Amino acid sequence: MFRVSFLCSFTLALQVLVIVGCGGSTTTTASGSPVSGGGSGSGGGSGSGSSSACGGTGSGYNNQNGTVTGIWLQSPSPGENPSNVQVNATAYTTATINQWTVCLDGQAVYQTDTAASSISQEISIPTGQHLLWASVSDAAGDSNRSEIRLIQVGPPPPSSTVLPTPPANAQVLTEMQNDTDDWSICSLCAAGTNTTGNYWMAPFQSQPSLSGSSLEMYADGPSWTNVLFMDTMLGTSSDSHFLWDFWVYHDPAAEAHFWASEFDLWQVLGGKEFMLGSQCDFGDGYWSTWDSQGDRWILNGISCPHWTPGWHHVQWYYERISSTQYRYDTLVFDGKAYGFNQVWNYNATTWPDMIGIQYQLDQDPTATPLHEWVDNVTLTMW
Repeated sequence: MFRVSFLCSFTLALQVLVIVGCGGSTTTTASGSPVSGGGSGSGGGSGSGSSSACGGTGSGYNNQNGTVTGIWLQSPSPGENPSNVQVNATAYTTATINQWTVCLDGQAVYQTDTAASSISQEISIPTGQHLLWASVSDAAGDSNRSEIRLIQVGPPPPSSTVLPTPPANAQVLTEMQNDTDDWSICSLCAAGTNTTGNYWMAPFQSQPSLSGSSLEMYADGPSWTNVLFMDTMLGTSSDSHFLWDFWVYHDPAAEAHFWASEFDLWQVLGGKEFMLGSQCDFGDGYWSTWDSQGDRWILNGISCPHWTPGWHHVQWYYERISSTQYRYDTLVFDGKAYGFNQVWNYNATTWPDMIGIQYQLDQDPTATPLHEWVDNVTLTMW
């Protein structure tokens, strides 16, 4: 399946999380030519150079005219791969394609000026952890890219699958789903292809519920509509360790039509935003994490198919490891632990200090209304 590229960058506006579009431009090279100098990055996929088709905000996304509706990167899959992979991609566009580019760690490793709607090209990837995607530009002046995939060649870096024991002086916020004064809703800020005004949330639900008081969230709109539900806490906090624990339930009748279920925790500190975003990307079949400075989702090699009916337990452990960087440490989903050890950089913001959590519902092309409940929402910080 292909996913319409609609999530770009996060900027906090007090109690509204505004997502702004991504830019980028392209250049043309000789047809079918490999480009030297790509693929040298490691440890989260940061390369030392950048092609204009691969760099910039959002990494190659500038679909202002809306002509490129999506790119499906069929292979390689995210996660562990050999050093030689076959890149297969298909673009969906209403304008003539001018150029295809395969990007590795922000550098072009293959470019062709073919007008074909698909490409198949073998590339070599060095040992380490890398970011791979495909992008196109067209005659309308638009460019778009596929989902960005984390590719691991060789042994992965060490990572922990054990959640930490918080210290005795840790701050513990419990039953956050009941903090009605802190919650707000927005569709425009959720950066779907379409927006809606048909959304609501209802706290203190007894069914379905584990505690007897769950929070119900509802989203209905045209295809590819997203709605964001935010719990914002203004104020300065120097906490750098975050253990977020909650349960989530989807309407079984609509489960097949969740394109993604998103879970984000953020901290703004001294003009720096650390957006620790994650989502079960059902449409692509994997968990993905948010690169705050790069304004982009990163597909990991951890499978996330549509959920079985019932409650599901999500536990995330994150760290802000310096004044500029944060790390995804450990995810435990329904008791199964995954080590991430992914480090990303902050993005600058003009907004005041705050901490928040949020849930986002993403509709698929069928525009099926979505219901999601959360319960026993606990955030531990130290």
